[in-house]
Amino acid sequence: MSLEPFSRELGPQEALFVEMTRLSHGGLQFVSFIRVCEPLKVGPLREGLAYLHKRHPLLRARVKRGERLRWICDVDFRDIPLEICHLKSDLNLEEAFKTHALNCLDSEKYVYSLRLYLNKEGLVEWVSMINIHAVLDGRSIMTLFSDLDRFLRSNTNLEQVESLPLQESIASQLEASGYFGEEELEHKSKGDFSWAVEKEAAPSERKACAISYLMPPEKIDLLAQLAKKNKVKLTAVYCAIASIAARAIPGYKKLTEVILAMDARGLCSPNIPFDHIGSFSETTSLALPPNVVSADIIDVAGSLNEQIDAVLLKQRPMTKNLSSDYNMEDITRMAAEVTAQQSSFPAGIIVSNVGNMRFLADEIRYFEIQKPMITLTNGINPLMVVNYTTYRNSVFIFGYCEPLISKESISKYIDEYMDIVNELISGG
Repeated sequence: MSLEPFSRELGPQEALFVEMTRLSHGGLQFVSFIRVCEPLKVGPLREGLAYLHKRHPLLRARVKRGERLRWICDVDFRDIPLEICHLKSDLNLEEAFKTHALNCLDSEKYVYSLRLYLNKEGLVEWVSMINIHAVLDGRSIMTLFSDLDRFLRSNTNLEQVESLPLQESIASQLEASGYFGEEELEHKSKGDFSWAVEKEAAPSERKACAISYLMPPEKIDLLAQLAKKNKVKLTAVYCAIASIAARAIPGYKKLTEVILAMDARGLCSPNIPFDHIGSFSETTSLALPPNVVSADIIDVAGSLNEQIDAVLLKQRPMTKNLSSDYNMEDITRMAAEVTAQQSSFPAGIIVSNVGNMRFLADEIRYFEIQKPMITLTNGINPLMVVNYTTYRNSVFIFGYCEPLISKESISKYIDEYMDIVNELISGG
């Protein structure tokens, strides 16, 4: 590590995420569970994690407060919390996610923590990682564990590893590339959006929850073929499914928008290389047709596809303000407003099509990423749907917050969502 650590100011989105996490007691953190697929001892894995820490500057980051928040990348790997747990039975991912979500990281000390779950033979069976979402998103989790897998399959000497440079914030790179955002730093729904929470609760009383669903990748290949046949993006199909499935939730409320989280790395000029990590997702608000509940899935996807294209062509704004000229007082005030107890959600369902791990790396031997999800205790969105494909599974993760939405409601939503997916596949 160099004598002068990497450092830069946080972009507006990063600063907002940090403040929302702080004020909502851990909301908007990212919790990931990664299954270990081949026998792996603690020693080699710990060395691999130290390699990642040395190579990726944002893993060494901490927040320094002042007139603006600033990343200082000088945290030693030995100062990262790393807990070892011995499993007596199979790991319950849903309950473990809830437990991890209660752990609010102090971003002024470090931005992630780790837990290794060992089986009866003392081998690592699961790795869990909690991080500030301003530092890592789902695509960066994929990048990290692809990188770690390559390290474990190589003869790399840890002492010879050099750090990658620190990327500028995604907002500043998008702004420099000609993209633009809304006037507000945080999205405010336009139009007649009226999705009330099922039960109001203060941030400290909320529980972040996530349910995962696995299916063979071959089925998603069929869905992708259907999207291609109808000349729409697979992402638009996922957005359409997510919005239409909401009709199954008891007491369905009017849904007028879906929030799409896009991979912004390729929108920057030059593109952000795939071996770098950061919070590279940027969102845009997609308006739903008035007849969304009864409309044909492909018709809805076509409407959303046109809006996505308009964003990519710089004809529609990103959801958040991209300007680096922001006031920290405004950030903190807005974070307090959006995370406070309220009777309704200010934004629609958020959808993220993370993509396919095969595009990021060679075949991954050791790891299977099975549950990465944001802790939604911030109360902004009623739920979030993340989908991606690994080498072994197509994965759907549904994130929500109790008691703002009940498990009964989310279970009916998931059943409807997967029924729509299977109907499209069988009828495509």
